[in-house]
Amino acid sequence: MNNSLYPMIFRRKSFHLFRGVGSEKIEEKELEEINTAYRSFEKLYPEIRTAIRIVPASKVNFKRDAEYCIMIYSEKKDNYLMNAGYIGEQLDLYLVSRNIGTLWYGLGKPDEQIYEGLDYVIMFAVHKISDVSLFRKDMFKSKRKAVEEIWQGNTLGLAEIARFAPSACNSQPWFVTNSGNEILVNRYRKPGKVGLMSPKAAAYFNRIDIGIFLCILEICMAQQNIPAKRELFIDAEDKEYSPVARYLL
Repeated sequence: MNNSLYPMIFRRKSFHLFRGVGSEKIEEKELEEINTAYRSFEKLYPEIRTAIRIVPASKVNFKRDAEYCIMIYSEKKDNYLMNAGYIGEQLDLYLVSRNIGTLWYGLGKPDEQIYEGLDYVIMFAVHKISDVSLFRKDMFKSKRKAVEEIWQGNTLGLAEIARFAPSACNSQPWFVTNSGNEILVNRYRKPGKVGLMSPKAAAYFNRIDIGIFLCILEICMAQQNIPAKRELFIDAEDKEYSPVARYLL
């Protein structure tokens, strides 16, 4: 994973409202560049076909003053949601680097459920940010689980940053162990409702979330110059702690 997006981890935030962001608009050339950048992002599973569509926010009845919605589509294969989250977080950080505010918008309804034979997964709402001071100033003030709640063993300086990965309803469905020889990432399945999400919705969005976390974790590993060989596992729905990735150190 390229660590060029590392500084954006500290800068990004979820723009639940796009009020007071200025009059600057995303230009047509930038839309083309977003599409080009997306095709360059790393995938967890290169064999799973994915695509994005960028449409005016009005086409999906978005009510929070966004300019556009960027919809992610994918083949439905094992771990496709985790793969979409992994790619999507690279897109998230790339947009921040271009002074475009973002919101992972799980409640958004796409205007097209199927695109190029691929199924809709999730969308971003986006808007150009003229006043860059609106991006996050101090990430460490964000509400997140303590390191000891999500990580067991030597953190290697990774947990302290990776724990700020965004997740649906701030559910943070990850638990990591470092045995010294390997880092094992698990998706934690909390019983019952998760925040405002039903158990079914939580199972769906938390699989996207764990892909987001793996992306942030790997960017941090690249920043720390920690080489590792990654092994992926099929996410098991019926387990409280489902192993999804192992990094051999």
